[in-house]
Amino acid sequence: MPPHPFRSVATATATASLAATAAAVATLAVGPSAAPAGAATPSAQSTYDATIKAVTQKGVHFVSVAKQSGTTLRVVGDTGVSSGTQSLTVTHGSTVEHMHAMVVGSTGYVQANSTALRNVIGLSAANSKKYANKWLSFPTSNGTLASLVVGLKNSEVASGIKMNGPFTYDKPQTVAGHKTLAVRGTASTQSGSKIPVVLYVNATGTPKPIEQVTNPGAAKSSSNIEGTVTFSNWGENSKETAPAHTVSLLKLAPGSSSGSSK
Repeated sequence: MPPHPFRSVATATATASLAATAAAVATLAVGPSAAPAGAATPSAQSTYDATIKAVTQKGVHFVSVAKQSGTTLRVVGDTGVSSGTQSLTVTHGSTVEHMHAMVVGSTGYVQANSTALRNVIGLSAANSKKYANKWLSFPTSNGTLASLVVGLKNSEVASGIKMNGPFTYDKPQTVAGHKTLAVRGTASTQSGSKIPVVLYVNATGTPKPIEQVTNPGAAKSSSNIEGTVTFSNWGENSKETAPAHTVSLLKLAPGSSSGSSK
């Protein structure tokens, strides 16, 4: 199995997670700017900046699917002011890792099958079986474990869609029934190479993300990362309730005690 998509990065967006763990991805040309018609259209940089600003205070429902080296990562979630939730499933052949993650205030919660507890969080084989499908809790002040729930609050949404410039316009598309502007940028992998990313935002009104595509048009290859995140229900506010019974993950996860446990 390739490097695990949850190992060294936050799981806020699936495409970002897999892109960061790619060992080597060829740099693809960004291509010429394809600015939409109309003299009043702002620059791609301005549209991107306005989008980042607009999403910082809005809740959203997101569905993400990313593929690389035979591994598929699917994430479905909702963000809120002080709480949020997501379900993550990783499949590689017959191996299936499933985890539900939630944040309520300053506490994070995870519930996972034994495979995910073993491979994602790093519990021992015995503890992975013992605590499978049980709620485990941890303070988000613990940097090691906080990555399991980062991105689930409205204030963290922008970090999940950030791209690197320079920004150009790609060909406008109609996405999920919305006329969009297509802003093209790049994302960096752990190896330092860059891959193209296109962010589709609504063409009228305050720009909000409709879809983000990683490595669009890449050659079909098991080593190439491909990812799509779709956004809907902008303005929703997820209000999650903490599980009634939990077990402290701090005592179970190796290395977790190195962060704050308060």
